[in-house]
Amino acid sequence: MKKVILITLLFYLTATVYCKKVSTGKAVLCSAVVPGMGELYLKEHNKAVFFFGAEAAIIFSYLRLKSETDWAIDSYMQFAHAKTDVPKNSDDSYYQIIQDYISSDKYNESIIRDARNYYLIYKNDPLAYEEYLEKYLVPEDMEWNWQNNTNWLKYKELRRDKQDLELYAKFTFAAAILNRIVSVIDTAISAKKINKAGKSYGELSFNPDWDKKGIKVNYEFHF
Repeated sequence: MKKVILITLLFYLTATVYCKKVSTGKAVLCSAVVPGMGELYLKEHNKAVFFFGAEAAIIFSYLRLKSETDWAIDSYMQFAHAKTDVPKNSDDSYYQIIQDYISSDKYNESIIRDARNYYLIYKNDPLAYEEYLEKYLVPEDMEWNWQNNTNWLKYKELRRDKQDLELYAKFTFAAAILNRIVSVIDTAISAKKINKAGKSYGELSFNPDWDKKGIKVNYEFHF
């Protein structure tokens, strides 16, 4: 009776002796999507927390920089409109031009000079000269004049603030990519070590043999 009970228990608690391997590909893929997920899959929780924290910090930094960039854009637009009556929400190329020249007159003088030297003196093409002027000269409704260097320099400073914030935002993308690369490499190395440490050549299992009232031992060899 005791033997039957023992066999029954072995049937329900069948022991399989082997070390479970992890999937390197799955770990790497998880880390590539979300840094830390691969480490979590490998049960390396301390590393997972580190990569999750780094990713959260990167996302927070990007969102904060995006918000500050929008604020900086609104600031120089408002300043330009207040000081020179520049139309709000103009193209960025136009805001760049008024950053480079103190007035539309100075800008137009530069355009005319360059067009004259190239199309009239060098190429002798009056038609192309007129077409160039029509395309690039600032019309009356888009004219501006900063009046003094103080206003002009202040506007340049506001524009530089926006450009710096955009550059910092690009750094967050680089940081996100780097975080993934490091996590992928880490999980690939860790998975290899885990599989190497727990290398199994076979599976040993115990099952009841009801006919002979005993225990059947099986061993499956892995090639």
